[in-house]
Amino acid sequence: MLTENTAITPKSKLADTELADEIVALYEAEPDLLTLPRVLFTGIGRLIDAEVVTYSEFHHSSGEFRSIVSIEDDPARRASAMAAFARHMNSHAFWRGDPAFFGERALRESDFFSEKEFPTLPIAQEVFLPANARRVMSIVMQHDDYVLTISGHRIVGRPPFSDAERDRLEALRPHLLRSYRQARERTLAALTPADRLRIAFPELTPRQLEVASWIARGKSNEDIAAILDVGIDTIKAHVKAVHAKIGANGRLAIAVMAHTIPPFARMPPLWRIGEDVWAGSARRERSRST
Repeated sequence: MLTENTAITPKSKLADTELADEIVALYEAEPDLLTLPRVLFTGIGRLIDAEVVTYSEFHHSSGEFRSIVSIEDDPARRASAMAAFARHMNSHAFWRGDPAFFGERALRESDFFSEKEFPTLPIAQEVFLPANARRVMSIVMQHDDYVLTISGHRIVGRPPFSDAERDRLEALRPHLLRSYRQARERTLAALTPADRLRIAFPELTPRQLEVASWIARGKSNEDIAAILDVGIDTIKAHVKAVHAKIGANGRLAIAVMAHTIPPFARMPPLWRIGEDVWAGSARRERSRST
């Protein structure tokens, strides 16, 4: 029973508290690029009361695209839905996820399509409604050559996302972009010199890569010859080949490049490279523990 001394928390104040909690949780998680989607699924789902959250990235240089969903779904049905989405995404700027169109806004399907119009759209009939999805709210962010789209979805029968929920997602947006940048930095920081050289210069042979990684650790030619149990002339030949292939002028240049070169300029999307690197790291950890 309420009395005149009972403290009542306004809904707006509660919403502000929830937003602050999600921002703190996001930074405390310190995700890398592999763990970031799951962190966002939990926080955004709570913040805007969405049953499903999707995390999508598009890589301009390669034209490749990935999309992760917060729930398990049938792979065949998902592939069919993705193909249908690709066919119809150009029917409206909302579906294209153009960063220039979205700007810093969170946009809802209800901002553009009426209750009667939405069910008649081909994209609704082929992508959303078969999955029992009805409501959509998205934000779009660009970082370097990548476009990141995060969307919340509600099932058929749920109300549209409210203005307050839209405002909350917009307020979270700059923190999401910062976390995305930090996740990339954490992933890069975890790369070994050998990882960086292997990804940045796929033309290096395994032995050349091995020699270059030892140079990056400060080993002399004589040291490397002893470690690899080969002749000094063989090591010198490998060093000469490494110089030519990576454009380094001297041992110091090899070491600097191995520790600092951004490894993704000439390669497929970051998410594929990151998975390969982490898989390699996991194998190294297993080999050390056995």
